[in-house]
Amino acid sequence: MKKKLYLLFAVLLILSTKTVAQEIQTFEIEAKIDSLIPTRVKDSTPGLVVGIVKDGKLIFKKGYGLGNMAYKIPNDSKMVYNLGSASKQFLGYAFAMLHAQGKLNLDDSANMYLDDWPTFDHPVSLRHLLTHTSGYREAYAMSELAGRAIDVDRLTQDECLQVIRKQPNLEYVPGTRHTYNSTTYVVLSKILEKVTNTPANEWVEKNIFKPLEMNNTQIESYVGELIINASESYSFDREKGYTNEKSNRAIFGAADVYSSVEDLAKWFTIFRSDILGGKKTQNVFLKPFVLTDGTNSEYALGIRTEIHNGLKVYHHTGGHENFISQLRYYPDYDLGIIVLTNFGRNGWLSASKLAELFLEAEMAVAPQKELKQISMEKDKLKQLEGIYVAQTLNGMLNLSMVDESLTLNGRNPLVPISEGNFGIKGWNGEIEIQQSSESTLLHLIDGQKKTYYRVKKWVKNDKKLKTYEGKYWSDELEMVYNLYIENGELMVKNRWFGIMKLQPISKDFFESSKGYYVKFTRNQRGEISGLNINSERTLNVYFDRIK
Repeated sequence: MKKKLYLLFAVLLILSTKTVAQEIQTFEIEAKIDSLIPTRVKDSTPGLVVGIVKDGKLIFKKGYGLGNMAYKIPNDSKMVYNLGSASKQFLGYAFAMLHAQGKLNLDDSANMYLDDWPTFDHPVSLRHLLTHTSGYREAYAMSELAGRAIDVDRLTQDECLQVIRKQPNLEYVPGTRHTYNSTTYVVLSKILEKVTNTPANEWVEKNIFKPLEMNNTQIESYVGELIINASESYSFDREKGYTNEKSNRAIFGAADVYSSVEDLAKWFTIFRSDILGGKKTQNVFLKPFVLTDGTNSEYALGIRTEIHNGLKVYHHTGGHENFISQLRYYPDYDLGIIVLTNFGRNGWLSASKLAELFLEAEMAVAPQKELKQISMEKDKLKQLEGIYVAQTLNGMLNLSMVDESLTLNGRNPLVPISEGNFGIKGWNGEIEIQQSSESTLLHLIDGQKKTYYRVKKWVKNDKKLKTYEGKYWSDELEMVYNLYIENGELMVKNRWFGIMKLQPISKDFFESSKGYYVKFTRNQRGEISGLNINSERTLNVYFDRIK
């Protein structure tokens, strides 16, 4: 009897020790995460919620700050938050399922599924839409050019589709570039509705959320729809104080999924198991698109597939109103990280930094590229100075001499590693410069290759500047831009757009105060005939000069 009691006591002691060890481990996790919380997040401010998923279990969940300031409701793991662009992965998974079921083919043309849809010189497939490689216009940028404030002015699904219907040409050959484009996911939601004869939000809720028991996850299908247990998002201004941010758009596909830490922990099941749709669905969903030049875009169907310090990670971020979401999953270690904030950048906590708390020992920081510097005469370096404009006319670089070194944008010294090739300390990319009697080209190689050409800096001249004045009309936007001189500056004015200044870079090429690049066109007589507007996401929005 005594022996049995002794054995029972020993077992209880072991179990007790194990429980204490687990408690200490959880306490250590909490302490470390607490130490990383942004200093602007207090009990009385908006904040964030964090979830850690290990081996399919939510091992840590905690809210910081308030989810609703008016009623002083704290952020917590059950409250739902607008995921912004992180919503794209749900629609991506839906298309992977339909492809696996044979109800559509990802390499089908979008024109097969949409009525009254434009036909361009090159076919655009469903896969192109899903991987941001289509060449279609981006509705957000076009709305801004039309003078419409994103989130303030209404933007509907039909208006997004109309942007592409009015597009004169593709911005690039499909599959040749990866340019993030939320509008293609609005198109995809319409296609899913056509294929399934069910509204896209209802199909996703029934076929993805319910099987995974994501019972609190909801999709906003129209502006103002009641979302149960939803957090509010806030910004802060020193003069105005806190503002409750609102949105005037609900375009599922691009965004507008509301979910909680507890539901998103269940979503990670699809990365670790083929329980929903089978192995074929999972493989299709996670396969990154390879561009036509062989470059891996590192983007699959609504999810990024990258390497973080030597470890594979599936991830996506999102932003809507003043919500920011981060979802990361490390398949080799079955670790998921969820960070949802309702305080914008004030509540930012890097999900990758949280992953490093758990995987630091397994991570291998990518070795820095060894730069074997060669000697290069100062005169030769100086010959490379100048302004280099992107071949796509939506960006520029400046090479200049600073303290005996050729620098990029006056900050980063270029290290010559061979004739015409340069590196930068701490960066694994490379800059290649090719000179000829006709031109000087700069190739920035960092995963993808971007080409810039050197232009002659244009010295502002009032007489020459005046030649750009006039009215310019866009058929796409159905609006007029008025260009005029004010205090020696070229200005652009529109009734809805407001006013922006154009800063001359080189002949016929200007940078605007709102981040756009403007390239003027000329006719055969050398007269200014129009202008093109370019940005990071949108190219060649043409305005014809009105005589």
